[in-house]
Amino acid sequence: MMGLELTQDKRSAGQAEKRSYFISDLQFWSIAIIFLLITLHHYDNLTSFRLFGEPDLPLGLTRHTIDRILYLLPVALSSLAFGSRGGKITVVAAFLVMLPRAFFTSPYETSSFWEIIMITLIGSFVPFWIDHYRRQGKQLEATIEKLESTERKLHTTVKLTLEQERQLSVINTFSRMLSQSLAIDQILKAAADIVMGLIDVEVIQIYSLDPLSQTLRLSAYEGIDDNAARALDAIKVGEGHCGQVAKTGVPLAEENTLSVPLTARGTIVGTICVASRTERKFKEPEIKLLSALGNLIGIAINNSVLYQERKKATDQLEVSEKRFRQLFENAHDAIWVQGLSGEITAANQAAAELFGCDLAELVGERAKQFSLPDEPILSERRREAILEGKEDQEPYSRKIIKKDGAEAFVMLTANLVTKDGNPDGIQFIGRDITKEVRMQENQSFYLQQITRAHEEERQRISRDLHDSTAQSLVATARSLEKFCEEDRELSPERLELLSSFRREIKGVLQEIRQIGRDLRPSIIDDLGLIPAVEWLADQLQIEHGIAVKLTVSGEERQFLHDVEVTLFRIIQEALRNIAKHAKATEAQVTIEFKDAETKVVISDNGKGFDLPQSLGELSRRGKLGIDGMQTRARLIGGTFNVQ
Repeated sequence: MMGLELTQDKRSAGQAEKRSYFISDLQFWSIAIIFLLITLHHYDNLTSFRLFGEPDLPLGLTRHTIDRILYLLPVALSSLAFGSRGGKITVVAAFLVMLPRAFFTSPYETSSFWEIIMITLIGSFVPFWIDHYRRQGKQLEATIEKLESTERKLHTTVKLTLEQERQLSVINTFSRMLSQSLAIDQILKAAADIVMGLIDVEVIQIYSLDPLSQTLRLSAYEGIDDNAARALDAIKVGEGHCGQVAKTGVPLAEENTLSVPLTARGTIVGTICVASRTERKFKEPEIKLLSALGNLIGIAINNSVLYQERKKATDQLEVSEKRFRQLFENAHDAIWVQGLSGEITAANQAAAELFGCDLAELVGERAKQFSLPDEPILSERRREAILEGKEDQEPYSRKIIKKDGAEAFVMLTANLVTKDGNPDGIQFIGRDITKEVRMQENQSFYLQQITRAHEEERQRISRDLHDSTAQSLVATARSLEKFCEEDRELSPERLELLSSFRREIKGVLQEIRQIGRDLRPSIIDDLGLIPAVEWLADQLQIEHGIAVKLTVSGEERQFLHDVEVTLFRIIQEALRNIAKHAKATEAQVTIEFKDAETKVVISDNGKGFDLPQSLGELSRRGKLGIDGMQTRARLIGGTFNVQ
């Protein structure tokens, strides 16, 4: 309700203002008087008022026709003074004023009516014509005003363009200088001169940021003396005008001073501050221009720092390269680099001695000529793994052929050599292990001979125990039994004593037979490996109550006698350890015959034990069983693993 009342009040106030305007408007009253005089003249028969006498009218026009035409004058004046609305109102008023004479007093009623219609139609077009010409005039004035504004803008644009061209020319010159020089002092001095020329200031200070101490150091200045420069040096980030800009990275303009950050790659590396000694307010184009120069100076500072770091790194790299070259050339291990196509591109003296040729002769040779046909220095699988970056860098041994045809064993490691991120070759580090290999071969031969002699001695002792000692004990037991049966005079106590002797002799005989079987079961010689392992499983069940399951898979084959005996001894030792230490109730022996290998797995459900880092530590602790099994497996070319 309050909103409605306020709207009505505003509308009433507007109408009252319009009424007061028309009452006080001279044009309105002038047009009203002209309209009234024409009306009085038109009805002169009633008013006796005439503006002029009856003229001699051409074309048969009457005086009242002229009177009606005169009404177009106030219509035109109203249109000019009050617009088309005023003209239309005047046309309607004239039409209403002219109608009574046409119908009531004119002797020519029809012609008078058509004259009124024509005058009304003509008068109706007058406001539109006047509005049309008025709009055209306004459009012409607006066009002229736009042309003048465009001219002013064009003049300003040309002036700005010339100034921008000058600024761009200076910036381009500065940019070229930056690309040609990396001396930071020279760059900052030139930057100070250029900024003072472009922005027209009296004082300029260029600070560089120390990232470690977060301090701005005054690197270049103009317009201040040295004492003032020392006082303005070492500003903490966040303190003062420049420190605030270094902290926020936002330009700051106040009190005749403008500071902008120096940035490079999105990082603030310093600030630049300009000042005027007279009252001045820096404009937005000047702030943008100084910011653009600040970016260039920041990039220059960053490039200079990077250049110094790169130069330092290059110097260090040269020193490191010299040291590496000395290490490379004087290393005791053979080092050579093999290109992707197989040729040797670099080598040291130790590599030349390894291959039995001169160093100059070795470089450029193909590595293939020093390897066996069926055992290349670098297999295709290992080469692909190295090129794909999947090689585990574990050393491996290879046999090589020297220049003179002699064979040598080498322990090798291979590493990928890259250039610009792409594979460029493979570096080999080799150590001659021929003596060690020969020594191991000799040790293996001696171990084989010792093991064979050990087994033969076991077999001899077992046979002697069976053929001699056991037979003597059997004869003694039988003689004692016969003596007890034939001598009737022995007391019961004596008979019981002799019977106990006989039982002890039988017990000793049983132990001797067991020792003989342990030393060398005849079943391994008579029936082979699998029956011997079955006998071991049965013995473990009988003697220790441990159920042993034997599983054989694949096509069973026979090995050399020494190999079968070695496998039997490994299985025998493993089962013996289970019986002594594992506290197991079940064990399993799996023998898997494959085309290229035979796999034997002995497992149990016992308590297990903690493995050391290497199995060799067990022998140092006095636990020789596992070390003996590992040695036996190695003697027949096998591998041994404990989990």
